[in-house]
Amino acid sequence: MSAGASVLTKKLRQGGVARSPLAETDLIVESFARGIEDRLRPIIKTMVTVTVDGVAVVKLAKATSRIATPAMMGVIEVEDADTPALVACDAALSNHLIDLTLGGDPASAHEPAARPFTAIDMALGRLHLDAVLQAFTHALGIGFGRPLTKALRIRDQRQNLSQLRLAPDYIDVLTFAATVSLGEAGRTGYISLVLPLSALDAIRASIQARTQTSRERPNDLWKALMRRAAASAPVRVDAVLHRQRLSLAALETLRVGQVLEIPRQSVEEIRLTIPQPGGRTAVLATGRLGSYQESKVVKLAMAPDPRVVAHIERALRAAGQSPDAGPVPAAPEPAPPEAENADIPATGI
Repeated sequence: MSAGASVLTKKLRQGGVARSPLAETDLIVESFARGIEDRLRPIIKTMVTVTVDGVAVVKLAKATSRIATPAMMGVIEVEDADTPALVACDAALSNHLIDLTLGGDPASAHEPAARPFTAIDMALGRLHLDAVLQAFTHALGIGFGRPLTKALRIRDQRQNLSQLRLAPDYIDVLTFAATVSLGEAGRTGYISLVLPLSALDAIRASIQARTQTSRERPNDLWKALMRRAAASAPVRVDAVLHRQRLSLAALETLRVGQVLEIPRQSVEEIRLTIPQPGGRTAVLATGRLGSYQESKVVKLAMAPDPRVVAHIERALRAAGQSPDAGPVPAAPEPAPPEAENADIPATGI
């Protein structure tokens, strides 16, 4: 075996894990603990104290090996994620929660007997698992700075790890481990939450996409006012009767009183142009010369450039609508017409 292959084999056997993608871990941990307390307290009618012992990124095999069975486990479905998450309350905590939910004495402490969970236990445990999941969802939203756009729900319940297989054992998962103390007698137990990084990436991607969309709000008041001001701004339109090319020598010979011939059809082909950046001009429409009330006028002989019309319509509609209205659908852009003169490109505004 070559030296390079030997080094590669050693690195693969080390089983490294990815870094946690959560930037505000401390904030999430604190919110998660307080959220569990606030949601479990109305269910069991006694004091609840939660301490998050650790947050780490480990392999799935290592994360699930810490969960002793039987345990009250919930398989969490993350919207648009291929790999589910897992939340589990150990047997001691589950029995304490069930006992207190059914009216047990919070001032007495007794060691719960290890036993399989019945159908009634699973139904009651669903209340506790939902409370933990709601607390975690809220904590993630606080960490990301906005509510989650992906739904998290408990898809199924199990009490033994042999009854389910989340994903391959080698995937990276983010784990939360918390100690829970219940009642005056200090009944204790543990909560474990296992979230695959692939599922967390789906959550983060949806929040980032929503953030980028919200940066350009179509109903922004300032944007609407600016569009209205732009729509009412005056635009200079030049009526060009004729354009003629002259050499530099011909320009030098120009004198006052000299006559420049203009083609007869020029009065029928007056071009209305709009100045463009870089000294260029854009042809808006074509008309013919006429008169009205002792004034020279230009009567349009063809419709204005469809690209210019579409642009103006979008600007006027956006400026005229209320700030609370939805976005204005963009009009389809027609194919650009051919320039009538190489020196006057028919570009859009």
